[in-house]
Amino acid sequence: MKRNGAPPDGDEAAALARALQDTTEQRRRLEMIIDGTAMGTWEWNCQTGAMRVNERWAQIVGYTREELSPITSQTFSRLVHPDDLAQSNALLREHLEGRSPHYDSLCRMRHKQGHWIWVQDRGRVYEWDAEGRPLRMAGAHADVSDLQNAREDAADTRQRLQAVVDASDEVAVIATDIHGVVNLFNTGAQKLLGYTPEEVIGQVNPGLFHEIHEMQDYLRPLADAEGRLPTVFEALTAHAAQGTWSHQWTFVRKDGEHRQVRLSISPLDSGSGQRMGYVGMAVDITPLLEVREQAHLAAEKFAGAFSSAALGMALVSLEGRWLDVNDALCGILGYTRAELLEIDFQTLTHPDDLHADLALVGDLLAGRRDHYHMEKRYLGKGGNVVWGRLSVSLVRAPHGEPLHFVSQIQDVTVQRFSGQQLRESEHRTRVTLDAVADMVLTLDLAGHIQYANAAATRALAGEGAAPVTGSQIQDVMELTTEYAPRSPLDLAVLLDAESNAVDLHSDLLLSVGAQLVPVDLTRAWLQGEDGQVSGTVWVIRDVTQQRARQREARHLAEVDPLTELSNRRGFEAHLQEAITRVARTGQSASLMFIDLDNFKPINDSHGHLAGDAMLWAVATVLRHGVRDSDIVARLGGDEFAVILAGCSLRRARRIASDLLESVRTLSVPWGAGRLVVGTSIGIAAIGGHMSVDAAVAAADAQCYRAKALGKNNVQVEAPVHGGPDPLDVGDAELDGESSEGGPG
Repeated sequence: MKRNGAPPDGDEAAALARALQDTTEQRRRLEMIIDGTAMGTWEWNCQTGAMRVNERWAQIVGYTREELSPITSQTFSRLVHPDDLAQSNALLREHLEGRSPHYDSLCRMRHKQGHWIWVQDRGRVYEWDAEGRPLRMAGAHADVSDLQNAREDAADTRQRLQAVVDASDEVAVIATDIHGVVNLFNTGAQKLLGYTPEEVIGQVNPGLFHEIHEMQDYLRPLADAEGRLPTVFEALTAHAAQGTWSHQWTFVRKDGEHRQVRLSISPLDSGSGQRMGYVGMAVDITPLLEVREQAHLAAEKFAGAFSSAALGMALVSLEGRWLDVNDALCGILGYTRAELLEIDFQTLTHPDDLHADLALVGDLLAGRRDHYHMEKRYLGKGGNVVWGRLSVSLVRAPHGEPLHFVSQIQDVTVQRFSGQQLRESEHRTRVTLDAVADMVLTLDLAGHIQYANAAATRALAGEGAAPVTGSQIQDVMELTTEYAPRSPLDLAVLLDAESNAVDLHSDLLLSVGAQLVPVDLTRAWLQGEDGQVSGTVWVIRDVTQQRARQREARHLAEVDPLTELSNRRGFEAHLQEAITRVARTGQSASLMFIDLDNFKPINDSHGHLAGDAMLWAVATVLRHGVRDSDIVARLGGDEFAVILAGCSLRRARRIASDLLESVRTLSVPWGAGRLVVGTSIGIAAIGGHMSVDAAVAAADAQCYRAKALGKNNVQVEAPVHGGPDPLDVGDAELDGESSEGGPG
């Protein structure tokens, strides 16, 4: 046994040398490993604050060790961002007190060049004193700026994407993984379906939202040989495996309400092409379908009211041409409908009345009045003069542009001479007037009632009341107008034969008890032997139903006045005829939906006149690009449709391609430049058992596809399985195109 302080013998010296060599080698390897990781290392004397760092530690912040000497814990504190220092110190204190196994802090440090870098700093105490106080601590830190910036960019991107998705509250967005588990449910989906994200996210059954019977009918033909039906997710995503697929469905809200939606499903792939899941976007089209139905019913009501009205009614273009007339007007003027449609109202107006009529038309167009009324003379077909009471309103587009006039003409030839007739046959007339439903009053110019028929007495005084003869008209009658129902008219104005201050038609209201009844008031002036006006006859008619028809007439028309194409009402009628023809003959027919691309910037940049010029030019291209027998319609805005009778889908595609090119090369001069647009065209076959809405939806879906696929292209629906291919039916005619007629 060796004494203390005795030198080691040979064996011990050799062992110490080997241990020293191993230690040196291990230290060298450790330094190589640290250098290879490009990490900075540090050692800290917890009692004195002194620090030892390697050169890489200083390089990370842009310095050399000499530039930072002497290096202490204050050196670190001085370089750390003030907003991160408190958190770093808190994490360090937690470790020094033994409450965490190591110190780990992400913080910003100022680089020598002035910018901030992100540093991940890790370390732990490796030496404690006998009382458990930390003596020495070591660790490393690394520059993680690129990683942290990437994290922040990713977080910002996620937040922006989520904000965009949530902001689209009119579109329901639902995303799933490849197994159908919902992982995104935006505010639009909440609004449409009534569920919260917590109730939906994590669910594996997207069929939750579908109407069960509709989906069962859809899935039943998809069963495999063993009778197994695919799941809703499998069936829908199979269509969207190669791209976006759209279809109309019935969705059931959480509260049980049914909504009609247009659902588009698209695949989600990673940057490497790996399928990640699917995203569905649903738009609630229930209001649109309801509006279409209401518009159809309104159009039917208007058509019935127009054709069956006892008054003469006409739709008149801004240039004065008759666009449509009813049978009553033909009877008043003695012309057939075809004859009237070939001439204008100026030709049939008596020359002495034309100037006043045109002046009132000018007031309408200038916006100085909403309607006008006048009595004028028309020249009948037989050379006779017809006195008519004319009421005219101007129909305007939603943005205020004049579209056309709605005119009502009542034959008042007899009334014009009623004063003389009254003097000659007063007794007979009074008996007759007591039998009619209209109110008839005779008054002197001071407003005293000289005669009131039975209807007038009942309305003004009540059933069984004493006659009102001798009463002052202002004491028994109150008239007002639809435009100011609470402001009674001064009836003295109506007793002035020279006054034109009061509107006598289409806006008068008669106060009967607690009700206001729409009426027309016709005045005839009584003349004495000297030819002077001595009194007046008022005929007051209840025109409640007529007034309602007039309001409908202001808003409905059969022809789009801008493009002179069929409007939506006319289009739907022609489409129903085409469906009926297909069912009867079996002949092919196609429906083309056309939506202009980049039209809105024309209106935004050049104004609506420029937009109207472009719509007219496109309408001309479409009109000349198909046969005369084909129906071209403007459905509204920049949407058009073409009904191609006797035309297969293959032929329709060729026609659409020509139209696409014609519109693409269309250039409308405007100011110093030229206006151009593109088109997206969708085509679907018209089936004999389709409804109008189904045919429209099929073509609209293809147009939507054309838009989704980059615009300026033609999309045609796939052939229906189990039936003749609509791409082929009728193609025997391709070798003899003259059989279809026109340029199509």
